Amino acid sequence: MIAVVTFTDPRPTALSTERERALMEKHKELVEELEKAGFRVLDVNEKLGKYGAFENGENFGIDSMGEALKAGQMIAGSGASGIIAGLWHWTESNLVTAMVREAKRPLLLYADDDPAWAGTTCVTSVGASLWESAVNEYALNHFRLKGNLEKVKAWARTVEAVSKLSRKSLLLWGAPYTLGMEHLMDDLPRLKRIVGDFIMLDQYVLVKRADKMLSDERLRVRVEEFYDWLLEKTNVKFDGTMLTPEVLRRQIGLYLAAKESFKGHENVSAVSIKCQPELSEIYGVTACLIPAFFPFGVDAEGEKDVIPATCEGDVKGTISSALLFYLSGKPPLFGDIKYVDDELVMIANCGASSLYYARLSENPEENLKATTIQGQCQGASGGALTYRTPKDTFTVARLVRKGGEYFLLYFLAEGVEITEEIESKLKWGKQWPHTAIRNPLDKETFISAMGANHLSLVPGDYTEEVRFVARLWGVRAVNLEEGSEVKSILGV
Repeated sequence: MIAVVTFTDPRPTALSTERERALMEKHKELVEELEKAGFRVLDVNEKLGKYGAFENGENFGIDSMGEALKAGQMIAGSGASGIIAGLWHWTESNLVTAMVREAKRPLLLYADDDPAWAGTTCVTSVGASLWESAVNEYALNHFRLKGNLEKVKAWARTVEAVSKLSRKSLLLWGAPYTLGMEHLMDDLPRLKRIVGDFIMLDQYVLVKRADKMLSDERLRVRVEEFYDWLLEKTNVKFDGTMLTPEVLRRQIGLYLAAKESFKGHENVSAVSIKCQPELSEIYGVTACLIPAFFPFGVDAEGEKDVIPATCEGDVKGTISSALLFYLSGKPPLFGDIKYVDDELVMIANCGASSLYYARLSENPEENLKATTIQGQCQGASGGALTYRTPKDTFTVARLVRKGGEYFLLYFLAEGVEITEEIESKLKWGKQWPHTAIRNPLDKETFISAMGANHLSLVPGDYTEEVRFVARLWGVRAVNLEEGSEVKSILGV
């Protein structure tokens, strides 16, 4: 929910019906634009009865300290993710300061480009006063926009996404760090500024449940129905060694066990499965159906919520994926940076990524038909889910840490078709799902800037939102398409 509140000049001699009607129309237009874009809006002026103010010879905009405090208290108790303050004409800055002190929410100061009124004067005056008073972090780190409703909507998407992340937990089956990758370790207490909490469960929880499903005749029905569904909807290639019918059933058991485990933790934004080596080597099968089907809108049991999923207990990667999901509403792709040259970056997760990327289709059947399940190239056994992502435009993002300081890397990526020539060069991990994008840098600079071997992405352009996110999180955003920004983190 986004709160919208309009202020006005409190001086009695400044009362102007023409001005107040103009403010009301601008306020209503902003509310309607947000609602058309799918946002729930808390119309603070409406709640304060300001639409009927003209009948009493009063102002539409908030014009007193009492109203400002009441507005702030209302917003604080509403669950709103952020506040848009309509500063279409002059108001006294301390009214906005008082409101922000009470509301304690991210704040955007907004005016349109109408030269008839003093919106620019008001935004700069109020903004400067908020900096000066610094009554809380939201006053100090507020945003200012003028005459750009699309950016307003981007900001609104951002505060909604950041709010959801801050109220939800990450669920990690098996804690990092995996295979000695120290960048998967993290400052979890510090990250609670971004994420609500971290739930860490041992992978034995999944093994125990999977084994019970496979050994109990009554419970095994779910596994068999899922098995038949996969054979019907996807192309399954058994090879007698890495992928046999029983191996696939064990993978299904792990996935259904994860679904059952997740049911007890509904307030979770995203999940990660460690897998290696406890599941892939010791238990004997890879857990690839988890990163394939959790971030997908359907499975054998029907329609389901999309839940971002990553591998290897990658906390920063899981946060990155969840962020992109909340910004876009699209299933996020997560995977390894498998190959880089001066032209392209190849992303291929070690067995599975969201099946949405098999065709980028809103029809799940089309994505499933384009997926092949075949024997893995690593682990004791297991099936990898193979596809090649079609061309599109993607927002790529990755939270990284260097010397204790967090950065948010991002860029707008042009998808690259994986041609027969590219395909012919693949060998290791050819069974994995592959996504190719244009390299925004040269190969040496790209690999030098990477603070991880994993990336997350979604279709569409959400780069404006990512920049807003970085400011809200208090971290530096680094656009990999901007050479100067990349050099700044490399110290060159």
